[in-house]
Order: sequence, then C-alpha cells, then structure tokens
Amino acid sequence: MSASIRARGAADDADKKQAVAGIHEKGRITSAPSSARFNAALADFGLIMSLIFGGCCSNALTLELTTKQLPASGTLITLAQFVATTLISLVGEVEWTSAFGIPVLWLKRPSVPIRRWLIQVVLYFFTSILNNSAFAYDIPMSVHIIFRSGGMLVNMLLGYTVDGKRYSFLQLASVCLVTVGVVVATMSAMSSSDSATFFLPSTTESDYLFGVLLLSLALFTSGFMGLFQERTYGKYGRQHWHEALFYSHLFSLPLFLLQSRSLSNQIREANATPREWLSMCQTCRFNKLGLHVPSYYVRLALNVFTQLLCINGVNRLTSRVSSLSVSLVLVVRKAVSLVISVVLLNGQAGSISLWFGAAAVMVGTIGYTYGGAKRRPVPHAKSA
Repeated sequence: MSASIRARGAADDADKKQAVAGIHEKGRITSAPSSARFNAALADFGLIMSLIFGGCCSNALTLELTTKQLPASGTLITLAQFVATTLISLVGEVEWTSAFGIPVLWLKRPSVPIRRWLIQVVLYFFTSILNNSAFAYDIPMSVHIIFRSGGMLVNMLLGYTVDGKRYSFLQLASVCLVTVGVVVATMSAMSSSDSATFFLPSTTESDYLFGVLLLSLALFTSGFMGLFQERTYGKYGRQHWHEALFYSHLFSLPLFLLQSRSLSNQIREANATPREWLSMCQTCRFNKLGLHVPSYYVRLALNVFTQLLCINGVNRLTSRVSSLSVSLVLVVRKAVSLVISVVLLNGQAGSISLWFGAAAVMVGTIGYTYGGAKRRPVPHAKSA
C-alpha cells in the first residue's frame, strides 16, 4: 500500500516537473518571436527614418543644386521625376493575363474609377509644374521649403467652404501662426542684406514676387487636389495609395506635350552644360570604360533617385503610424533640409526673420495636426 502511494507520489512529482519545464520551454518559445518582432519593427523604423531623412533631405539638396545650374528647367525636372515614378510604381500594378492564348503582362483592373484619377492628375501636374517653375524666378530653397509648408490656410478655407468642416481654436491659432511665419520668411529673403547670396544678379523684385505668385497658385491647386483625394479615399478606402501614385504620374505624361517648346529649350540648355566623366572607377588612372555626359544630367539623376527614396519612406511611414506622428517627422525633416540649404550649402547664418518664420511654421504645423487629432471628425457636408 505504502509502496503504491510512494509510486503515485513520484509519478505526480515527475508530472509537475515536466509541466514546469513545459512552462519554461513555452516561455522561451513565445519570447523568441516577440524579440524577433521587436527587432524587425526596429529595423523597419530605422529603414523608414533613413529613407525620409536621407532621401528627402538629399532630394532637397540635389534639387537646389540642379536649379542653381539651370534655374528655368522646372518642366524638365518634373518630366524626369514623373517618368521615373511611373516606371517604379508600375511594379505592383501589372499582372499576367491571356491574349489569344498568349500570356502577356497587362495593367490590373483599377479599384478606383479612372475618371477620378484623371481629375487628380490635372491638379497634381499643374502643382508640380508651378512649384518647379518658381525656381526660374530665383526663389531661394529656404523660402521654397517654408512656403510649401504653409498650405494649411488654403486647406482650411477649402475645407470650411466646400466640405463644411469646422475647426478647433487650436487649429485656427496654428493656421494664423503658420501664415505669419510664411509671410515673414518670404519677405525676409527679399529684404535681407544677404539676398545677394541667394539671388541671381539679373533678379528683380518683380521677378521674385512673380515666383511667390506661382508658389501661391501651387498651394491652391495642391489644396484642391488634397480635398479631392480625401473624398476619393473616403469613398474607396486608403489602401489604394499605390494605385493613385501610379495613375497620377502615368496620365500626367501626355500633358507635357503642352510644354513641348519650353521642354525642348530646357533640354538644349541641359545638353550645353559642362561635361563630366562617368565611369565605374573614377580613381583608376587608365580607365576607358565610361562616357562624358552633361553635368546637369548627373544632378538631375541624383534628384530623381533621392525623390524615389523619399516617396518610399513617406508612404511606409503613413501606413504605419498616425497622421500626427507623420506630421511631426516631416516637420523635423523640413527643419533639417532648411539647415542644410542655408547653412551647409549656401554658407550663410540666415536672418532672424527667416528663422523666426521657419519656427512659426513648424510650431503651427504641429499645433494644427495635434488639434485635428484631438477633435472628433465631422462628416462631410457634401458627398463625392
């Protein structure tokens, strides 16, 4: 009797030890995937930050270098960017299908009606043309960065008048702060004693004001585009951003025929720039594997490449975090780009008015986004 009791007790102890060992083993098994997920998330976040701060800041730098060499090449820059983005985003928008029994690659059936993309295409095309054309009137990159961050006033006016949106006091105050910052920064570049370091000798005050007018028009076309895009996403879902990216660039390409004369002149000027030797080994003494290309195209290629990195990073960030977090990251990115442009590239300290305007725009942007995140969304007054 006692032997059987001892036997059952030993068996119970063995079962307990096995259960405890199983619990520890289960803990080790479940902790490994958690650690792997954390490391993967950390690596993904690091990649996104590298794409945004490396790609977007480098894109602003290469754009300034390109437009300094040929200020009136905005249409050529826009065409190169659109062609590259169309080719890259084509991946994911094609599929294998059968034509007369022969397998061929063809475009997928779009999830959003083509007519909606066509409207957005026209707005996006003119926004890009206006922004890049402003460099022909020697708008400094610093003002360009700050001015393009000031579209919230236009967005608020359109949202209030067209969509019937209502805004919090924090959002209203933030927009006022951003507007003041844009005006101060814009005027500072025109009146600064350091303006000679930014402007070409032939630049006049009227030229500068016309460039500001182009940027202002770009804010309105961008505002209408954003409003229409919000309605499209609200009706069909935000998961179609890649489709929007592809069609907005693809359908814009025929519109460049409207700029054919200007484009041919810009290509002629680009071909006349000093040539640079490109090869696989720049330091090799007897290297004949290479070619001479106009130096403008080297800068243009770098600008297009960095823009693709920037788009990739922003889209990845948008799909993973809230809009407030996206705005915070992009505000910091623009601040870094501003420092690179003014301090590193132009070797200037910048005026007090410029930095005050930049600070006002960035603080206002954060306040506006935070106010929108805290406020419950109001339904649209009109349907799309």
